Amino acid sequence: MIDFNFGVGLDTIGPELMDDLREWRNDPRIFSWCRQQGLITQRDQERWYLWQNDDKATNMFAIVEPVKRMVIGVCGLTSIDLVSRRAEFSLYIAPNSQGLGYGQNALVTLCKYGFNNLGLNSIWGESFDKNPAMTMFKRVGFKEEGTRRQFYFKDGKFIDAHLFSLLRSEFHL
Repeated sequence: MIDFNFGVGLDTIGPELMDDLREWRNDPRIFSWCRQQGLITQRDQERWYLWQNDDKATNMFAIVEPVKRMVIGVCGLTSIDLVSRRAEFSLYIAPNSQGLGYGQNALVTLCKYGFNNLGLNSIWGESFDKNPAMTMFKRVGFKEEGTRRQFYFKDGKFIDAHLFSLLRSEFHL
């Protein structure tokens, strides 16, 4: 487990979490901000679990609440490139745990892991237009780099995707 210094811990994702993770990802409060086009099936979730365990360019974690030691979300680094020393971040918090600061704490902990443990220089992500989490990304120190205009088609319309990045030299936590 990665420490609780920033209000959450990060731990390995076990198969016992698959039903909860699928339920959360299919909840509109999360689904509407994800790239997925349809609801995730049990088989989809099983494939994801195997992929994230086997893919050397992916480090996914369960986000653990420190008092009750309950899993309240998932975050991770994907597309890890140790030559260029960069990775994309991924993050979602269970619907009933949103708005309590866990997402920000998890992102700080994840960035600390990426910069200090993996030696990354840049962590980046993208977000759909109007995602309230974009404010939190900026509070952590991420800079908005640009907009991919009408980059995704979801719910019958084209939507913009905003790109964010944080450099190791900008991370001060």
